[in-house]
Amino acid sequence: MKMVKDEKNRSASQRLWSVVAVVLILMAGVLLPGCEKKTAGPTEKVAEIKIGTDDGCVSALTHFLPDAAYGFVISGFDRASVGVALSGGGDSLTGRALYRFDISDWNDGTITFHCRCISRTGAPDSIEVYVIDDFGSLPASPGSDPQDVSATWNLLNTGVKVGEISPIAGNWFEISIPNAVVQEKKTGEGYLAIMLKLSNEEIGADNAYDLSTYEYAESRHENKPYLAWNE
Repeated sequence: MKMVKDEKNRSASQRLWSVVAVVLILMAGVLLPGCEKKTAGPTEKVAEIKIGTDDGCVSALTHFLPDAAYGFVISGFDRASVGVALSGGGDSLTGRALYRFDISDWNDGTITFHCRCISRTGAPDSIEVYVIDDFGSLPASPGSDPQDVSATWNLLNTGVKVGEISPIAGNWFEISIPNAVVQEKKTGEGYLAIMLKLSNEEIGADNAYDLSTYEYAESRHENKPYLAWNE
């Protein structure tokens, strides 16, 4: 009788651990997609954002657009805004995200841009992705008063549109950049710059995406925005 009882206890214990294992697997399936670390394949090169001043956003006071761009060029924050949001003072700001990568090791072929959408507010339209002329290192501090940011804002006019995406909050997205565009826009120092804007910037406030930045990834021990290509 004791052997039968022990066998029943073992069976019950095994069933319990089976249930626990299934729950843990399901939890991992829910939690991992937005936080997974990128591991380069044997023939793949990856170029992450190297420093905090290589990504950020340019935000312009919506009231003055499109005739003038007054606002802030921002780096050092844990997200970059794409769309229309309200400032702490109640002003409407239209934001565009900025990223630049050192691709000195790139020689030829398509490059894929990877970034994480942190959150989505309201019902913004899709994001347009442009490869633009290099904007250089962004200022470490945006200052307290709006400035003329047209030099950065108007870099869109130098851009080549390479794709459009409606990202899902919490997920990574990717856009392919053709070889010819990389050849055209890569600087002599080996940098490639990207701007992301809302397809409809005339939408009302509180319609925006927040995208990952160097600081966001550093604080959460996950991948920074990156470019990838095959050697």
